[in-house]
Amino acid sequence: MKKINIRMKEIEDIKKILRDLIVYNTGRNNQLGRGTTYPKFENWFDEKEKLKIDYLFDCVNNRFYDDWGKFGNFSKARNFRDFLNIENEFLNRDVPNTQLPFILDDHENYLGSYRRMNSKGIVSLNADNLQVFFWSIVFELACKQRYIFTREKIEELAMLCIEKTLYHELFHHFTDVHSYVVYAFRYDYVTEEAMAVACSRLLVGFESKSNQAYVSDFYDLAYSYKSRGYRDWINFKSDEQFLLNLISYMKIDPVLTQMGQELLPLVESMLYSIIENPNVRCNIVFCQK
Repeated sequence: MKKINIRMKEIEDIKKILRDLIVYNTGRNNQLGRGTTYPKFENWFDEKEKLKIDYLFDCVNNRFYDDWGKFGNFSKARNFRDFLNIENEFLNRDVPNTQLPFILDDHENYLGSYRRMNSKGIVSLNADNLQVFFWSIVFELACKQRYIFTREKIEELAMLCIEKTLYHELFHHFTDVHSYVVYAFRYDYVTEEAMAVACSRLLVGFESKSNQAYVSDFYDLAYSYKSRGYRDWINFKSDEQFLLNLISYMKIDPVLTQMGQELLPLVESMLYSIIENPNVRCNIVFCQK
């Protein structure tokens, strides 16, 4: 697997807007439909550009000193673990098993969602949930691991957090496209979500600018899923494990192998071609007050 280069300006622009919103709470006002002026996070950093953890968070009692609602964030969640151990309402939904459900995940309760192609598929990224998810991990790392985070490190981790969710949803887009190509494909919730998390983890691993301990520890918490399906991603942690299981899930005809076609590079190139050139709309969404 290699680093992804998404060739879609809309998505790249949204990633930057979302990073600034998550890190600094900028862009949350009128232009994004809020209609109210909310405070930014500029005073969260000191004159040396370091995060003021003691000003923001009570490490002893594990408590954020402020109220997220004050900043225009109306997520129901208060900790990243709220998103890693939830019952998926789509698990038992009756859908034609040759295609994905119409909506995978729910952006109100999840970090993101994917709506199956009608004209274009739709990827939605929930700014409120991502903000709570991101900062609660940062607070835990700063308290328990005693990391000193600078603006630069915070911005780097925020972008990785966004890409984590984006790649997960774009994997659903890949299987959505594939369901129209291979008649034998059968959607399976547990496999689909495990593969989506594994794909996200493999791809986001190439995005880090450094191989620092704080990045590894951030990943460990961000991918510590307990939910059915999602938690099984650890079975596909290596490139080869992931691609072999993807071949099986995609129902690639084994006759191709008998004819001398190597399947691993074929499937990998198919995956990259869809994720790097996705035919989707990408939206930033918010939780309702």
